[in-house]
Amino acid sequence: MRAEGKEVWVLVPPPLPSMYGFLPGIGDIQAEPPHGVDPQLVFFFDSGNLERSGNAVRSIATHATIINVDHHPSNTRFGDINVIDPNAAAVGQMVMEMLDHFGYPITPTIATNLYVALLTDTGGFRHENTTPRALEDAARLARLGADPGRIATQVYKMRPETTLKLSGLALATMRVEMDGRLAWAKVTRPMLKEANAAMAESEGIIDTLNSIAGLELAILFKEVSSDLTKISVRSRGAVDAAALCASFGGGGHIRAAGAEIEKPMDEAVRFVLGAAKEAILAAATQL
Repeated sequence: MRAEGKEVWVLVPPPLPSMYGFLPGIGDIQAEPPHGVDPQLVFFFDSGNLERSGNAVRSIATHATIINVDHHPSNTRFGDINVIDPNAAAVGQMVMEMLDHFGYPITPTIATNLYVALLTDTGGFRHENTTPRALEDAARLARLGADPGRIATQVYKMRPETTLKLSGLALATMRVEMDGRLAWAKVTRPMLKEANAAMAESEGIIDTLNSIAGLELAILFKEVSSDLTKISVRSRGAVDAAALCASFGGGGHIRAAGAEIEKPMDEAVRFVLGAAKEAILAAATQL
């Protein structure tokens, strides 16, 4: 992409799960700039921090102008220009407003992609961020060419067999503690091999954990390597998921957050569960 003769690069947090393969233009997404290309202007969308956008940013960020567009309250404001709206349900809403502001028409292709952003970030319009603004924007995008029924089918009802196998293996490790207030599970590398799945296919497991009646906090541990564990956290109680993950160098939203922990899986489980239990008990005393 070029703007006024300069290379412009748009980075998205990799990888994209396979259920998004129907999105218009998804085949044009690349994990890093082509060989020999030196971007001078880079847009970051939906990244709470610089590192989340992959290894390619390390060489780019030292000299490129960075425009950071995000809705996470915990965003580190790493850009030269930061456009942050914590009240937006999805960055797709922010992009729609930017297109309107600059007078660009929203085509059916654009509407489809923005609708997917809004649908997924609201959990299919089930999360607390499903505001009147979110529903109004979704209706507008539908009028502009997004097909809500087809999109919902593609996102939620077209998962590969490997995804379901991985989910089953992970949920078999589920533990519920603190009288049903805390639930957690694991995704290990042997599970990925057994299910013939990629780690990106673990995306929906945390939401299944979070569906347990009476739950306050759900945590999914994901074994990336022998010394790196990722966590996904969901809160339905008084615990701030973003604050909990911030204590591990991560961030996100009050109800949904994540972090990377440079520890082996078992060590990370002990470390995080200890902090999670303390957070649940501390939140209870403040009620």
